[in-house]
Amino acid sequence: GNWSVVEKASTVYSAGFFLTVSLDSMLKVGKFCSSTNRTYCLNLSAPFLIQFFKDQMMAVMPYADIVFGNETEAATYAETHNLGTSDVREIAKRIAMTPKENGARSRMVIITQGADPVVCVQNGQVHEFPAERLPADKIVDTNGAGDAFVGGFLAQYVQGRPLDVAVRCGIWAATHIIQRSGCTFPEKMDFCMTAA
Repeated sequence: GNWSVVEKASTVYSAGFFLTVSLDSMLKVGKFCSSTNRTYCLNLSAPFLIQFFKDQMMAVMPYADIVFGNETEAATYAETHNLGTSDVREIAKRIAMTPKENGARSRMVIITQGADPVVCVQNGQVHEFPAERLPADKIVDTNGAGDAFVGGFLAQYVQGRPLDVAVRCGIWAATHIIQRSGCTFPEKMDFCMTAA
């Protein structure tokens, strides 16, 4: 059944949208990942989830090893939780510091900001990675950019690659997808692990 898929996974990713469908499922998977030292990832996904599903999100947050979001979601998180800051670096640090069930590793937080640098908190340290700024005429459709970033990031993360490689692959995937109509990708994947 479906549970055997969870049992075989070393990393599980959940979009925040699932909070509106089955909080119980997210909690079951999150608790399993926490108790078996697997990686559970949560995406903030949308400002309305942070505002109107605050309690549900914060029930799942203790199990999240990696939290993804964008600058708008980070700002909404800061407002909703009365953090008193609009600094994305500080907001990411505060999300990383929320209570965590599995103390074996600290929570990683990754906030994308479109063409502005990706902000990452890893082991309490803030890192910034430059994103690629495309000319306006190259941007076709920004739908799916965040999901593409997560896909690129996790493709490298699950292979044990360093943070900078995972982030660069996320940026690469997002940069490619916004140059195409819909959530499509080119036939040839040309991501290079080494920095240009």
